Amino acid sequence: MTDMDTTTTHESERQARAWLVHLTSGTATREDGEAFRRWCLASPQHAQAFARTRQLWDDIGPALEHRRSVRERGERAPPRHEVRMGRRTFLATAVAASVAAVVLARHGFPLGDASGDQGLHTAIGEQKHVEVSRGVALEMNTDTDIGLRSSAGEITGMRLREGEAVVRIDASRIDPFMVELDDARVVSAPGASFAVRCVDGRSTVTCLDGQAVLVRGGEKTLVKPSQQVAFDEAGIAAPVAVNAGTALAWRSRVLIYDNLPLSDVVADINRYRPGRILITDPRLGERRVHARFTLDQMADVATLIKDAYGAHLTRLPGGWVLLS
Repeated sequence: MTDMDTTTTHESERQARAWLVHLTSGTATREDGEAFRRWCLASPQHAQAFARTRQLWDDIGPALEHRRSVRERGERAPPRHEVRMGRRTFLATAVAASVAAVVLARHGFPLGDASGDQGLHTAIGEQKHVEVSRGVALEMNTDTDIGLRSSAGEITGMRLREGEAVVRIDASRIDPFMVELDDARVVSAPGASFAVRCVDGRSTVTCLDGQAVLVRGGEKTLVKPSQQVAFDEAGIAAPVAVNAGTALAWRSRVLIYDNLPLSDVVADINRYRPGRILITDPRLGERRVHARFTLDQMADVATLIKDAYGAHLTRLPGGWVLLS
């Protein structure tokens, strides 16, 4: 191994220790999880270094537990050299290298909306039904943030900032109700119902009943029942036929995935559980998935994936799980 190879390996291991400290610090955010995933994919050395660091973490736990049980029984502890490094020592060694990352996570990643606007919110794993105005009802999915528009004391519209909701407009409603998402808006007639979703920079409108029109810039796209239109910064896709029962199965507390990459499935599952599941092996993330989960299984979903694909699973504090 050349001096450059040695330096690169040491730097990868330093970064791996910093990542492990940060992921177990309780301050890690979704953005941190995505940054960690990109770091693992950037170089085989990164993934290998983290695997070694994670294995050390796994090995330390039983050793410390054994020492603890020995002390509680009043027995003589084994010689210090029998345990190479305690977790406290391991963390202390890595903390110096990760202080900047922790500070950035605490001060550089705002967790809430600083605008101060009032609105409707659901927590991770929470769903709720809300009558927001006369003749307008919402079904809100997990981790959803909606701002409300009002005029003269009446709710006249909403903005989906993040998450997913079904909007039902009663046929008897006379006044228009405006629905905004990203840089677009949805115009619908009374009696229409449709789902809107904004997740990870991609937005969709799915029509259930009646019809909806997506207006973005100077472009208008008609969305008919059982059709879905997706858009992002690259533009608007053509309407496609969807099975609303599958696409919106969350309304029945079920998640259905049909021939999707495991990485996409895990990204969606992460919206329904605290912490994050992170896939550190690109080959595992590419595996295709046909699966049906209930929301009651979210606490055990990482184990279900592990058993189905023979993956290695490492649990970290705060609901974070690594799959490789």
